[in-house]
Amino acid sequence: MFRRIALIAVLLALAAPAAAAAQQSDQPAPTTPTQPFSPLPPAQPTPAPPAEPEDDGFLGSEIGGTTTLYVIAGVLLLAFVAVGMFISRDARKSLPRGHRPDTHRLREEGPHRHKREAKSRARARGKAQKAARRRNR
Repeated sequence: MFRRIALIAVLLALAAPAAAAAQQSDQPAPTTPTQPFSPLPPAQPTPAPPAEPEDDGFLGSEIGGTTTLYVIAGVLLLAFVAVGMFISRDARKSLPRGHRPDTHRLREEGPHRHKREAKSRARARGKAQKAARRRNR
């Protein structure tokens, strides 16, 4: 373990002078003032890049603004509605025959938990109880 650490330290020590030598360039150093805290010489102005001709774009004008955002929002809304309708229609088609709601039959024709007579008897009992409560007041 100690050998590895020593080897890494030696390699780093040998690499440090090579890195310092790589930072030096062959160009002469710019003339600097002899005093360390003297003001820097003024920077040379950079030449302005030539002006590029204006391009009107693909459609002749810039694409942007609130109208474009409203158009994009409208298209997205239509796409979401269309996808929702497609999914619900497909889900209804793939529903087995026994689970599909039959819209052509009346409520009285469908399967009921209780027979019609049982319901009418229950209603009659409720009415009788209500009448008895009124009499006992």
